[in-house]
Amino acid sequence: MKNLKINLKDTKLFTLYFYELWWLAHSICKKCDNLFEETKIPDKGFVMQVNPEIHSIIASLLSDASNIKKLIDTPMGKLRGESSTQAKLRKERAELLNKNIKSVELTEMLNHKIRNTLEHFDEYLDEANLKFSRDTQPLSPMAAYNMVFSHWEVTSPRVYPIRLYISSERKFYNMKWSVDIGKIYEEATAILSDLKKLPEFSQNEDLGGLMLRLD
Repeated sequence: MKNLKINLKDTKLFTLYFYELWWLAHSICKKCDNLFEETKIPDKGFVMQVNPEIHSIIASLLSDASNIKKLIDTPMGKLRGESSTQAKLRKERAELLNKNIKSVELTEMLNHKIRNTLEHFDEYLDEANLKFSRDTQPLSPMAAYNMVFSHWEVTSPRVYPIRLYISSERKFYNMKWSVDIGKIYEEATAILSDLKKLPEFSQNEDLGGLMLRLD
């Protein structure tokens, strides 16, 4: 049974790889639309908001982007505890999905900093805390946490960003990392555009769930 050869396209849940990719990209686009609507740039002057809800949206869409990366960008070697058959299926899945979005140039979604800013916040906070606690003349006189600025120029000199969104740039700053949300939005939109060329997605965007036969 362990050496049973499996053709990816004959597997019973094969279609879900495409549906998962669609759902994640669609989710990113919806969340970005919400984010951009809630953080509009003022016609004049600057805006500064304390807005943890916006950062919940950002964390969620970055999680979606990280999951897309795991679907389409996978290590070539075996993972810990993985069988040879499962490793082969995983690599074939990533290759097939990439072939179906081959016109899309993904850069920001594939950057490791997205995962780092989500998974290692505590470590980077410890690092920054020690640095600023030891530094008698820090470069930034203030730190901004869970805030939204329309422009960096809201303060002078610049604050140290601990989960700070700059709406004029559409960028998220988190200590040593920055993520281009606008670029992630463009990449998710491009993924959807390519997937719409497939029959399953050409007519219907309401693809939240489906039933599949397993017998």
